[in-house]
Amino acid sequence: MAGHKSIPACFVCSIESVGRLVCESARLTVKSVFMAACRAYGRVKKSVAPAAKDISLFLCRTALTPVRLVVTAGRTVCGAADRFGKRRAASGTGRAVTLGLQDIMLWFKKRGGLLNAVVNVLFPAVSIAALVVIVNNTLATDYGVEVEYDGEKIGVVSGEEVLGEAQLVVADRVRYYDTHGDCYVTAALAITPLTSDASVIDEAALAKEMENRISQKYDEIVPEETAEAVPEEDPNVYGDKVKAFAVRVDGEFVGAVESFDKIDSALQDIIEPYDTGEYTEIGFDKDIEYDLEEYVDPGDIVPVEKIIGMLTGYESAPEYYEVQPGDNLWKIAENKGIEFSELSKAYATYNGQVVDNLDSGILRVGTLIKIDSEEPFLEVECKKEQTLRSSVPFETITIEDATLPEGQVVIDKEGEDGENRSRAIVTYREGVAVRKRTLETVTYKEPVAKIVRVGTMKPQINYNVPEFIEGAEGEYIWPVDGGYISSHQGDGRGHKGIDIAAPFGTPIYAAAAGTVIDAGTGYNGGYGNCIMIQNDDGNVTVYAHQSELAAENGPYVEAGQRIG
Repeated sequence: MAGHKSIPACFVCSIESVGRLVCESARLTVKSVFMAACRAYGRVKKSVAPAAKDISLFLCRTALTPVRLVVTAGRTVCGAADRFGKRRAASGTGRAVTLGLQDIMLWFKKRGGLLNAVVNVLFPAVSIAALVVIVNNTLATDYGVEVEYDGEKIGVVSGEEVLGEAQLVVADRVRYYDTHGDCYVTAALAITPLTSDASVIDEAALAKEMENRISQKYDEIVPEETAEAVPEEDPNVYGDKVKAFAVRVDGEFVGAVESFDKIDSALQDIIEPYDTGEYTEIGFDKDIEYDLEEYVDPGDIVPVEKIIGMLTGYESAPEYYEVQPGDNLWKIAENKGIEFSELSKAYATYNGQVVDNLDSGILRVGTLIKIDSEEPFLEVECKKEQTLRSSVPFETITIEDATLPEGQVVIDKEGEDGENRSRAIVTYREGVAVRKRTLETVTYKEPVAKIVRVGTMKPQINYNVPEFIEGAEGEYIWPVDGGYISSHQGDGRGHKGIDIAAPFGTPIYAAAAGTVIDAGTGYNGGYGNCIMIQNDDGNVTVYAHQSELAAENGPYVEAGQRIG
């Protein structure tokens, strides 16, 4: 077209893109406004149920106004974009732009100008947003009950029931005021919103505040003078008793003092030498209580020096000594550090019978002598935690073995004791442990069991040997019950006798009568435990390698008599 400059194609594409963007933005705006209106409607309907119908109609009408405007605007923009495309295709880009600008100016002119159009669109939207904000703030605000008493605000509570409970508490507390009867506190209430710095008090705090107001109100009331003045009571006297510090030893009352400072100092002096840092706790073997003030009879109050003398002194402690072999009164008196004359007069018993005058008769073993001695009234006990070791005995496992001769024992594995370690609180008196309290015990080393095999195989008896019979003169009897010859005489190793095998512990009998001329033990020339008998027929029979001898050197034994 003549007289118009050409417009780049990229600019035209940009205008079309802007048009589409405006249309999409209009659609999203409509959707957002509608969703916000629905949420506001729901919350307002829930909060103000009685007026829900009217409010919902108002919100719908108010919300539809900008919706219609936005929809109309969207349609207008979309229509303008379509018209621009058709005009560009028919008359060119420049002409299409000029006509589009004329359409926009005409639209604003019909609606009273640009300002009126903007106001018509934005005012409803701003109104809806403001309404939503107000409703949200209203729903999010917490309210409390402000309590006013005697013209002064005294606090905010969560509900009216808190005031009721506080009133009952105050009514019980203020009866001693001159209120002419029961006092039921009344107060004014008001609903108030709770700010961030507002604090809600409970019934206890409210009751305290109300009582403070009552006490201020009645403190200036002067009580009427009674006809007869009441004397002031002495707090240290109760009836016929007076206040003092009672002293008890293991729960038993021993006296009362007016002050316990000197007692405490005296006991600390006893403990001080033991306070070396080695022990975790230092005390006494008796439980001493002296710092409890109570009402006592005036006659029970004693000088503090008397109590200190008892606690730091000695007491009689009888000891019983049992007479041992070789004892005499002089020796016992010397060992016990007492005078002989005092010991001779001591109380003594033998088999339950009283012994009079110990020095006038025979001092029998087992006699109990009562020796009077003294020991400190209080003994210091020191406690500390220690690790203690104790052995765990091993067990013996016995296994029967049919491959071993009956009675034979073979140790396959030696046993070994285990070890336990314990944490314990040990109590000492003068360095000697008197008791312990175990805290924990762990096994440090497990015991190792001893394994022993014991033979159960029966011996194979050679029935060709002579039987065990009563011997006649000039004959030798079989010296054991059963058994067999395991090695014969003259077996090629200079063997002059026979070896008879039998189970361990089998009795051995004399083969012929005679006199025992030797009963030796130990190695004994290779014979070990051995019995030699000079028989009546002149021969000497030797019974070697015995496990135990049953005859001694010298006696005469009969044939068949057990000798080992």
